[in-house]
Amino acid sequence: MDRSPHPYEIHPLLVLDASDSIFKADDHFAIWPPSGDVESDRVPYHGYFWHGMRYISRWTIRLFGIQPVPLWVQGRKNPYFEKIHRIMPLLTFRAPGERHGQVLRLSMSQTRVLEADGFSEECKVENRSPHPVTVPMEWQVGSDFTDLFEIRGISRANPAPRDIEWHSSGPDFSVYRYKGDDGLLREASIRLTSPEKGNLARSGWSWMLELDPEESVTFLVRTRFREFRNKVSVPVTVSSKKAPDIKSVIGKRHREMDDFIGTWPKIRSSDPFLDRCCRQAIEDLRVLCTPVREGLIPYAGLPWFSTVFGRDALITGLSTLWAVPELSRTILQFLGRLQSRVLDPKRAAEPGKIVHEMRTGEMAGTGEVPFGLYYGSVDSTPLYLMLAARYVERTGDYPFLEKLWPVIERAFLWIDRYGMDPDTGFLVYRGDLDGGLVQQGWKDSGDSVFHADGRLAVHPIALCEVQSYLHYALTAFSVLGERLGHGRFSEKTSQMAVRLRKSFLSAFWVSGMKTFALALDGNREPCRVHSSNAGHVLLSDLPTGPMSRDVAKNLLSSNLFSGWGVRTIGKSELRYDPVSYHNGSVWPHDNALILAGLAKHRLYFEMENLCEGFLDGLRFFRDQRPPELYCGFDRKNGEGPFAYPTSCSPQAWSVTSLLMVIESMSGVSFQAGHPKMGRAILGPSLSSLHIEDIRLTGPTGGRANIFIDRKEDGIVRPVMEVRKE
Repeated sequence: MDRSPHPYEIHPLLVLDASDSIFKADDHFAIWPPSGDVESDRVPYHGYFWHGMRYISRWTIRLFGIQPVPLWVQGRKNPYFEKIHRIMPLLTFRAPGERHGQVLRLSMSQTRVLEADGFSEECKVENRSPHPVTVPMEWQVGSDFTDLFEIRGISRANPAPRDIEWHSSGPDFSVYRYKGDDGLLREASIRLTSPEKGNLARSGWSWMLELDPEESVTFLVRTRFREFRNKVSVPVTVSSKKAPDIKSVIGKRHREMDDFIGTWPKIRSSDPFLDRCCRQAIEDLRVLCTPVREGLIPYAGLPWFSTVFGRDALITGLSTLWAVPELSRTILQFLGRLQSRVLDPKRAAEPGKIVHEMRTGEMAGTGEVPFGLYYGSVDSTPLYLMLAARYVERTGDYPFLEKLWPVIERAFLWIDRYGMDPDTGFLVYRGDLDGGLVQQGWKDSGDSVFHADGRLAVHPIALCEVQSYLHYALTAFSVLGERLGHGRFSEKTSQMAVRLRKSFLSAFWVSGMKTFALALDGNREPCRVHSSNAGHVLLSDLPTGPMSRDVAKNLLSSNLFSGWGVRTIGKSELRYDPVSYHNGSVWPHDNALILAGLAKHRLYFEMENLCEGFLDGLRFFRDQRPPELYCGFDRKNGEGPFAYPTSCSPQAWSVTSLLMVIESMSGVSFQAGHPKMGRAILGPSLSSLHIEDIRLTGPTGGRANIFIDRKEDGIVRPVMEVRKE
């Protein structure tokens, strides 16, 4: 038999185990298995991560050298803490010459809660035997200070082993330190409070516990992460603070969650499952939000994207704007503060451009990856303008827009000076070949933009959906500019919108396919590919009425519609693969935006079908939460959609996609802060949808309630009540 190596290059997937727990508190997130033990030498991605680095790589407990077996877990869906109950296998102790030994029964419980700069844990070991026992116990600890990008498979420029220092102070204080190539001194300190005196070494603690029948011993641990900038050395200081009371920390986190949920409208329907999904989406969003100077900013997703992404945050803002406009206000302020003021090709930065991604960690600090503050996205800037315009529609807050106006002007200046192709008049991008992103739309896989014959598109590339975002922004700001007294600006944006629409319809419409081309490449050749991108064109006024109807039919055809959602590309395309990241999968946020476009153009039949498929799919996902994406296989009886193997969950624009779907179903819209009621849809599985206490932020304030019910004649009749406060 020929055993020569096969000719294929293998690309390993970093797939999370479905049983793993993932938690986040501000900039800190952690992944561990059901046992609660972190052993990164066995599972490379387990650990406690802070500011882009793994601070704790080993955290295990052994009794008699044996790992206790997990019995049950409490609080799995809680975003901050978990309580793990474990038992030891039955152990029998026989003295020499003894026929029948003594059976040892031991149990252990761990309550662990994440905090912004570390975590606290309470561990209780109990003797359930009817006789005294002597228990050798080890609490093994380790810190490897590995960069998150390394864990994801990117090689270091300096692969030499890290020089990690270890210090101790007495038997209850342990410190790990690492001076990185980026000049930062990183520290993980562990303070243990215990009634038992143990031995402390670099690898952790060890004890010989003497436990009477039914006696237990409790250990309290507080772990803290710190960074020191521009410091050659920092004295190791022993914290005087004891480990906090676990219950008080958990209570504080619960109150934060309750306060956040209290700002949202109450969503109730005839389907309790849908109500739970909405509640879960709001909880997940709060977990993903991290405090910044301006307020709460949503991080993109767990675990690999626990940081700010401009595009993701902006689409999350669009998804939640109808319910909590304050989140969008924070997003606009925060991203406006990070708007580029310089020209820096290494970071794809140009004056006026909105940031794509910001990362912390050693590799970002040294420049080994360009994503410390990276601007390589073509759509973040027009999406920023789109959200700003929509924010004013929702709130009527023109004074805020006036304060934001310098950012708005710089963004339009970037489009005009750097983003626009002077020959075609389209907003384009040129791929970053120096370690950044080759494709810079939301489908940023290297092979996501191609022609019908499979050829990759040459740069510069104009994506169809990007022109739609831009046209929306130009149209909106031609009106807003005039209202705020910027007459020349208003006139220019109005003229640009007219020219863009004329050019777009001529260059992108493919009459034989009855849809818009995915993109226009650098040779001005359309990428005649059936794609979900065309659905985003419906978010603007670019398409004519007949075109929008044709696009809707195309999107809901068996070629693109899987039964659970619209695929990123059609089954007929050469590069179609239902188990790919961008070439045949289904993305919840993509479908929510398509639904919003269908609603804008009053394409209700297609809306109902897509909405029904989207909601049905939720029933098959863990914790009532849509993953980042799922596979594009056709819907079959008895089978649900399958999550893509490396999907992040929760993912901000994914979990909030449901809230955008609810908005589209309700038919509500806003004009200068005033709510308007349009046509509502329910789909065949719902008989009612009630949304109460939508806070109005216009001049009169107040609250709005929307009641959508299917009457006995089968007709859906929405009612809106508005009350002043």
